[in-house]
Amino acid sequence: MIEKNSLFYMANLYPEIGRLFSFLDSNKMEAADNAKIRALKIVDHILSFKDIKPAGREEWSVIKNFILGYNKLDPFERIILEKYAEPFSYKFMLKYK
Repeated sequence: MIEKNSLFYMANLYPEIGRLFSFLDSNKMEAADNAKIRALKIVDHILSFKDIKPAGREEWSVIKNFILGYNKLDPFERIILEKYAEPFSYKFMLKYK
């Protein structure tokens, strides 16, 4: 059984962000907003873990703000948000291979 630790949630944020922008690009705003809500819940789960250090909490707070304003991001900010959780996803896959 897979432990639902901070890495689990970090890895799951990556596809959720992908869905968010896929819906946004398809002009499916209700679905995009639902993906935003799910992504915010994932970040809240991440922030609930005690293994997240203060500097990490600051980073995740910035990511949370990016998610909140996902439809107002400039292209560079969007890339940051799209790529931020990618390494966690790979690390998770390697750990539970």
